[in-house]
Amino acid sequence: MKILLCGGVFALLLLTACEDTKTKEYYLDHPDEIASDLAECQKSGKNTYNCNQATLAQYQLKPKVAPAP
Repeated sequence: MKILLCGGVFALLLLTACEDTKTKEYYLDHPDEIASDLAECQKSGKNTYNCNQATLAQYQLKPKVAPAP
């Protein structure tokens, strides 16, 4: 019984970990996907790897504005 329960838990973890992960470099190469993926992150309330990578890419793509003297 314990083996069946452990196997079920393991299978559940594998199924939930099957998100198609995207790196920061992917988002830098596909900047049009940043806004839609970040909107999905906001909507779901989840802080996934993709959400973090999209945020990093968004900050890297923002133009750097020098402070006024």
